[in-house]
Amino acid sequence: MDNQTGSAEAFFSKAGKKIDELFKELKESDFSEKLDLKNRLEELKKDKDRLSQQFNQFTKDNQDTFDDIRNSMEESIEDIKKAFSKKRKA
Repeated sequence: MDNQTGSAEAFFSKAGKKIDELFKELKESDFSEKLDLKNRLEELKKDKDRLSQQFNQFTKDNQDTFDDIRNSMEESIEDIKKAFSKKRKA
């Protein structure tokens, strides 16, 4: 029985070392970097989608404010154009 226990311990110890070596090789390989990059890109896509949804909701919730700002900017641009036009004529 002790011989079997020793064999099992040796097997698991050897397997653990091989797994550790494999993880080390994967971590140091280009493959690991590609997987990490792929995961990061997926996270960024999710973040982009979430932010886009939040921005759309914010825009929808504040549409009146955006309309007021746009109208005010358009009026300001017209005032500036009129001022330049008057200045050129003078």
